[in-house]
Amino acid sequence: MRFFFDNNLSIHLAHGMREFGESVEHLKDRFSQDAADSEWLQYLGENDIVLVTRDEAIRWRPAELQAVRRFKVAAFFLGGKTLNRCQLIQQVVRNWARMKELAASETRPFAIRVAPHGSKFTRLSL
Repeated sequence: MRFFFDNNLSIHLAHGMREFGESVEHLKDRFSQDAADSEWLQYLGENDIVLVTRDEAIRWRPAELQAVRRFKVAAFFLGGKTLNRCQLIQQVVRNWARMKELAASETRPFAIRVAPHGSKFTRLSL
């Protein structure tokens, strides 16, 4: 299972996960920082790569929502806009196994919010 961290997550977090043997790339590894979301969303869908992001607006912006639906993107939205770096790392690590499990078993496209604390997952409409 391959994962893709959006630009609103630290490249160091993505690379740290990779150092622990996880298949993770960051937006900056493949695209320019200002690449259109619809461009890399297409890449994710066509290559069966799972999105991890904090940008829930993807679900409301027409071009991005259309790309998520058209290319059947699997997306995890990390909740908690005010989390500090340490809390964000904890959120990802605490929920990683469940994220991998759901990414492998859910029908795409899907959107799931990961709670900032604890391990609650909420399915979101697309």
